Amino acid sequence: MSSTPTRTVIAVVLFAPLAVLQMTAVLPAADLEWGGFRGPNASGISNSAGLPVEFGPGKNMVWVADVPFGRSSPAIAGDRIFLTAIDDGKLVTLALDRETGKEMWRWEVERLEKAEFHTATDSATPSPATDGENVYAFFHEAGLVSYDRSGKERWRVPLGPFRNFYGMAASPVLAGDRLFVLCDQAEGSFLLAVDKNSGEELWRKKRPARLEAYTTPILYPSAEEPKALLVSGSRWVDAYDPATGEILWTLGGVASGPISSPVLMGDTLYVSGIDHAENGWAPFGPLLEEHDKDGDGELSREDVAEAWIAEHFGWLNADGEGNITAEDWERLEREMVNEQWGVHAIRVGDGTAETVWNYRQNVPYIPSPLIHDGVYYMVKDDIVTSLDASTGELLRRDRLGGEEKSKVYASPVAADGKIYIGTLKGDVVVLQAGAQWSVLATNALGDEIWASPAIAEDHLYVRTKEKLYSFARLSEPAEPAEPVKPGSDPAVTAEQEETR
Repeated sequence: MSSTPTRTVIAVVLFAPLAVLQMTAVLPAADLEWGGFRGPNASGISNSAGLPVEFGPGKNMVWVADVPFGRSSPAIAGDRIFLTAIDDGKLVTLALDRETGKEMWRWEVERLEKAEFHTATDSATPSPATDGENVYAFFHEAGLVSYDRSGKERWRVPLGPFRNFYGMAASPVLAGDRLFVLCDQAEGSFLLAVDKNSGEELWRKKRPARLEAYTTPILYPSAEEPKALLVSGSRWVDAYDPATGEILWTLGGVASGPISSPVLMGDTLYVSGIDHAENGWAPFGPLLEEHDKDGDGELSREDVAEAWIAEHFGWLNADGEGNITAEDWERLEREMVNEQWGVHAIRVGDGTAETVWNYRQNVPYIPSPLIHDGVYYMVKDDIVTSLDASTGELLRRDRLGGEEKSKVYASPVAADGKIYIGTLKGDVVVLQAGAQWSVLATNALGDEIWASPAIAEDHLYVRTKEKLYSFARLSEPAEPAEPVKPGSDPAVTAEQEETR
């Protein structure tokens, strides 16, 4: 299917003055090239040059470090790389030395709850954000916490408990002295702004008609001069005044339960979501007949222990109480059965928005899209699709290649005319960017890649399940290096202890 124009689906609900936030630069832009999820304004684009095409252990590898598992992506500023992780069941934030990969510090934050998650997510899914000096982390089971460069805790904001079986996934977003976090869930969704220096709540806006979503907001028209915070939610896109939280405009007619985060090109916003009921929504009656062992008209965990429902029980049990009921099922059907799915290109302005094209083939479930030189890229497992970002016209759709198909959960990133895609199989596939993109290399790292890569100052950082790699184009082949083992630098540890 090619792109199809759609009628405008727009309702201007509220107008509010557009307040421009004063931006406080802690580091020069070159030192804050990748300050959070997918870099500048979550775009996935870096201005780095000279990045390697072929790399791996001992090949264009600057260093490799052992790190605990987490699905979050690195945030980079100055000489620090910040990560969040789950280490022996603990929620941790850690800092690595950017030059060597040596761990400088790590600190744990206490869980406020023990949440039930799907097996493909955890509490360390949101990526941290940094302003160049401090780091800000968001954990599903704890809330927000901020540390300074040396690892001293600055403040903590408890949040939750949340009702989102697939986990809170939106990463914190910084603009000036404000830190934003989106908390969409099965009930009680809200958008929060806190003072980045103190953690003080500045405003909180309820989102009563917005159910589970997993996207990171972006700033319009730019992160440097933000007039609006754009949020891709379930069935709706909303624009908020960053200073006050007032709604500037809202637009319906988009997919439900989005995971892919939005991207921006000029005055066009791109949001994406799949058809959650592609093969039809299963009626509840036949499920009862097949699985309701005690005939009570509900489905318990024991009833569905051997069925596909078991893996998603925490989501299907919509009210969070007891068993799956007909009411639970009907509620989810109303939310998930939505004919307005796919990629939507939305023209945005001061108080207005309209859908200009919609595309509905090979739309990814999890990875966020990428726009590079006017071409829109999206990755669904091992299929890459490129579209003309202005018109939605299909340019190329093909497989990444390789003998085995591989799932892709990490979002692609780009720099230096190349696109980097990490796969769950443990490969990083490098594409030559362009309307008729081509595969330049497939680099095997041998370990699952869940996190989106990061790019800063001509280095590519790839986080696998157990390691973090730094790659760059080296003039001389590097000798295979042993992974840097976890452990704090004694001098830094002493400095931390003095400040605590």
